[in-house]
Amino acid sequence: MRHSCTFAAIYATLVALSGCGLEDTGPSAFNPATDVDLTFSSFDLENTDTAPDNLANTRFWHFYRGIQPADDNADDRETAREIRRHIDIFIGATPSESGASYVRVRNPLDLMNQVLASGEVTNFQEGKRYIRQRIADGAGGTYNTRGNGAQIRFTDQNAALANQPLNDQLWIYPTLDWRYLPEGPEGNDLDNKVYRTIQYVSRSVPEEQKAEQPELVSVLAGSRFDANRFMELGYSPAEFATADYLSRSFGSIELRQDFIAENTDTLFIKSGDAEVIGLDRYPGYSGADNSPDCLRVELDYNMERVRIFASDGEPARIDDPDSSDDQDTIPNPDNCTYQEDADAVTDWATVPVTGR
Repeated sequence: MRHSCTFAAIYATLVALSGCGLEDTGPSAFNPATDVDLTFSSFDLENTDTAPDNLANTRFWHFYRGIQPADDNADDRETAREIRRHIDIFIGATPSESGASYVRVRNPLDLMNQVLASGEVTNFQEGKRYIRQRIADGAGGTYNTRGNGAQIRFTDQNAALANQPLNDQLWIYPTLDWRYLPEGPEGNDLDNKVYRTIQYVSRSVPEEQKAEQPELVSVLAGSRFDANRFMELGYSPAEFATADYLSRSFGSIELRQDFIAENTDTLFIKSGDAEVIGLDRYPGYSGADNSPDCLRVELDYNMERVRIFASDGEPARIDDPDSSDDQDTIPNPDNCTYQEDADAVTDWATVPVTGR
């Protein structure tokens, strides 16, 4: 896939931040993270008179609407509908009457993003002010809850009063991290960047209670920002972002977003044996069954086009035929992640989407 190196770098950062160890990030480095315990009337997010743009800042807002076919092709419209219904499972979306957008979401990533942008939580604001000061000083800095043993705990008051399942009442985030790096790794141009990681993991429950819990098990999300555009209040404009959602019964999905070079969103659906999209309706699909283990939906906002790629049983990497070292591997061009535009099962023109 295009920009695979960029996203690999973000994932390397995510892995490091979700671990237990932290290194000093510069002279006089300081980590101001402390416990945060918040109670909400509800975890649901929707547009209101006082916050009319709530949904416009949710992670799937552009992609969800942007995959809508521009024409009336029945197969393409049904495929877009199936993709959206699968996304709904992970982000708790309530579709609009038309089904081409949503009127409500309920998930830990979108809620945390809104809380961070609001500026109403003292410790989160201290963390962002600290990062802004480190940027001004030109010295690396880190805010990391895991490193300080700090806990972020959100409680839904209405769900608790109604005795809803535990993971409808309580969301705990093992990691919230901002990290400012004045200089990137040697050999690239990633100087002066801020990386943010948000991690949510559902609470363990007795076996007899598992079936009643929400489908979402965990989320790990990372974003990269230009340090000069990192803001203490509101939503800082990201350059790249990733979000990986894991469910109990429907596999996982991963959204990769490029906001600067390609202006694309790419959704990976990893669903095991679950049939998600009826690819057999397309002559371009030649899989042995209708449950590919790798499915990629790429939305190009500039070109206003969706392309869908699929593969089954193809590893992401294969042995390098030009190397004598058995450990050397290269991306597998037959895996859906690395297929070229000409390999798409199907593609269609999309409606224009404002804001991207």
